[in-house]
Amino acid sequence: MRRTTTLSLALALALLLPALKAPAKDDLYEQLKPLMESLSLIQSNYVDVDKTASKELVGNAIKGMVQGLDPYSQYMDAQSNKDMKEETTGEFGGIGIEIDIKGGQLTVVSPIEGTPAAKAGIKSGDAILKIDSLSTEGLAIMDAVHKMRGIKGTNVTITIGREGLKAPKEFTLTRDTIHIQNVKTSWLDGNVAYIRLSQFMGDTVDEEFAKGVAEAKRRKAAGLVVDLRNNPGGLLDMAARIASNFVPKGGLIVYTDGRIKSQNKKFFSQGGEDWKGPLVLLVNGGSASASEILSGAIQDHGLGVLVGTRTFGKGSVQTIIELSDHSGLRLTTAGYFTPKGRKIHGKGIEPDVVCEEEVFSSQVEEMLAEDAFSAFTKQSIANGAAWASTATAEALPEDSPEVKVSENNWEHLKPETREQKMLKDYLRWAEAHVKDFREEQFWADKARITTELKRELARRQKGDDEARRVELMGDPQIQQALAVVKVQNLGRARAAKD
Repeated sequence: MRRTTTLSLALALALLLPALKAPAKDDLYEQLKPLMESLSLIQSNYVDVDKTASKELVGNAIKGMVQGLDPYSQYMDAQSNKDMKEETTGEFGGIGIEIDIKGGQLTVVSPIEGTPAAKAGIKSGDAILKIDSLSTEGLAIMDAVHKMRGIKGTNVTITIGREGLKAPKEFTLTRDTIHIQNVKTSWLDGNVAYIRLSQFMGDTVDEEFAKGVAEAKRRKAAGLVVDLRNNPGGLLDMAARIASNFVPKGGLIVYTDGRIKSQNKKFFSQGGEDWKGPLVLLVNGGSASASEILSGAIQDHGLGVLVGTRTFGKGSVQTIIELSDHSGLRLTTAGYFTPKGRKIHGKGIEPDVVCEEEVFSSQVEEMLAEDAFSAFTKQSIANGAAWASTATAEALPEDSPEVKVSENNWEHLKPETREQKMLKDYLRWAEAHVKDFREEQFWADKARITTELKRELARRQKGDDEARRVELMGDPQIQQALAVVKVQNLGRARAAKD
């Protein structure tokens, strides 16, 4: 019976050959002979008969064939194909990371804000070495996605390699339903509007983004900062719609070029909120695909300034083709090009102003992992620390001195600010609670520690929105963006005088 199955499979392949219409110089029939021979030999001789079912063998053969093309083309079985379709709905179960293959290694493109992965401290650029006990070497992207997803409330352990870590680090994450809020708006100092765009997915992302731009116009914002850092991309047409808020109507946003004529498309601005004020886009190595399309369009048309680090370089078009058994091919069919013809794939987009991301020390990483800032702030509020009281916070500016005199500087009797008192209290607390605490590193990390403490205090006193604003204002790349907005406004003012 097994022999009959093998012969039937080989016969079916042979009958399909004429329909393939291979070029004469590529004798496809001859090239397929070893495949058919291998199928026959495996089914007749392989020791574990449970692994020799025709469907499984053919699926593995297709998978190997497609994996040899590039890291993005994939064969997906029926379940993986279903998972792929779920990615564009904006809600799915898992740990909340976008992954890709970079340099042959399964890599985190970006963690999704507010998800288990982001909360645990997973970062863009982290190499995923293991999923539970399984090595990721040679593991396809969709297979990795499937292994990390699961029933809400169950755990998965991923082993991470990261530059700066002495050894791989394990993160045990509890799976959850991932609700993606793709657009968040806020206001920075100096009446500068801020829009955080997490992904180009969801039915209403373009509408939400346009509302943010419209609000910036209504309030006569001094500038607009669009944060695309760790944005892994999403839908091509969504990127074009969002870019239409900046690129003049009819202007080219992006075009695709491939072997098949139907894959060669141009996307033009349909017109939108028509923002004309100072514009800064924040980008980094986690900005990919649709993020790079928007960034390239803004840069090529001279509509704004890109600040940050070079983007990921994911500029290829994958077409999903469903097969007869509901499995599917995710096949690279074209590449993205900016309006001026720059190739995105493998190169990325270079920012106009390079500003490196802040690198946390291992001590700060340890504090974040152990939730030290939250624990300290909670305890300080409960104990009635003067710097942590709402009344004190509202009565005094952050740099206003308290009545008490610094215990560390009796010689000069300088008044102690709320910030200094907070840091001194945290230093004493950290000495007792933080593993392998080093005071010299504490002072080297003073700026980051101050921001984390202020953020946590703001969250407890005024809520998440204020905590987010405090966090943003402590971000060096945000500060650079604000400096660029100021320069843009000065240039406009001078031009107006001339």
